[in-house]
Amino acid sequence: MAKSLIVGDILAVLFSRFEEGTFHWAICIPLDDSKAAKYHVRQSHLHWWFEDPVPEHDILVSQTLSAAIKIDLLGSLNPDVVSRDILRDILMPIPIAVPDVDKDREPRFTCRVWFREAIRRLHNHRVILCSNVDELEKECNTYALGNQAAYATWGAYDRKVSQYSV
Repeated sequence: MAKSLIVGDILAVLFSRFEEGTFHWAICIPLDDSKAAKYHVRQSHLHWWFEDPVPEHDILVSQTLSAAIKIDLLGSLNPDVVSRDILRDILMPIPIAVPDVDKDREPRFTCRVWFREAIRRLHNHRVILCSNVDELEKECNTYALGNQAAYATWGAYDRKVSQYSV
């Protein structure tokens, strides 16, 4: 169990929602041992938007943290991508719509659909190495289901490293 975040990690982070078995999906970049920049989309009624400015989230005290999975190291593949602003510039333009590649499997836009496209874009920009979004999603979901609604402060969060990235 990790008692602190590791600066430089790129994390897939899943937070429990009120509906059992569902999660809020985000990409986080640790800023220090407990806080991270949280790249995600939000919803108000039926309206979705990318949260900008990118918020800082104290992940380790989140009562809804279910999984934080390391998917790569910032700057490991592309040394030009090491700032929060560059990541925001890559992720913010993602359309609030189901991408063509997911039209057959996704009936509507959600934060998970956004996450999948974010992973593709990060891969295409050589920020992460993850050519199989489907397997990464399954892996993240499995970890989160095993720890749903866990309190990160109960002995720290269980830091996982993806086998489909890094």
